[in-house]
Amino acid sequence: MDAPASEPDTTRADVTDVPPVGVVREPGRYRKGIAKREAILDAALPVFGKVGFHGATLREIARRCGVSHQSLMHYFPTKDELLMAVLRRRDERLRRHFDDDGGMRVDELVALAEYNVDVPVVISLFITASAEATSPDHPAHQYYADYYERIVSSTSAYLGLAQARGWLRDGYTAESAARVVLAVQDGLQLQWLYERDAVDVPALMRLVIGSVLTVPTSELDAAVREAAGHTG
Repeated sequence: MDAPASEPDTTRADVTDVPPVGVVREPGRYRKGIAKREAILDAALPVFGKVGFHGATLREIARRCGVSHQSLMHYFPTKDELLMAVLRRRDERLRRHFDDDGGMRVDELVALAEYNVDVPVVISLFITASAEATSPDHPAHQYYADYYERIVSSTSAYLGLAQARGWLRDGYTAESAARVVLAVQDGLQLQWLYERDAVDVPALMRLVIGSVLTVPTSELDAAVREAAGHTG
């Protein structure tokens, strides 16, 4: 005898799903679902940033955002999924520039450093998660491997024009300059978490960028736009 058809799974609501043709979602319920999902991500960020992936629990995160454990799992059934959602939202600011024409401008790193001054918990999460994720069995290992590969590649592409025009300091290639700037950024952010009044990350980033380039970034930006066919 054939097994009865299974009932559709209605225990999980993914707010990014597109409803089937002919089905209209209730706008109020949809907005509430998005708001609750964002509240969960907001609560998860400081927990992951403080105690790391292994120290965090879904129950603690649910308690912080004022929802039940079951309600949290309605949106994020596992801690792995929740961590990845938090990381993707955190890195969105830079990732959207990885595919820019001519690569990601180094001034984007300075702009991010300026933004991060107001969100220390974001820096704490990045430092904690990226360090833990060096372990191959960590759920974010491949994510961070891809992140570093793409940010080095994109920044190297931007600095490639500087290399071609002789605008890099002696001894640097586009890739080595990119790796130095990115490594200094990570290190400065870690130091800033310990001494926020003593470490001016944006100002120090500008000094580092100036130590690898022989021209202002505005001149390189203009050359990159010209090479990409843009005049604005």
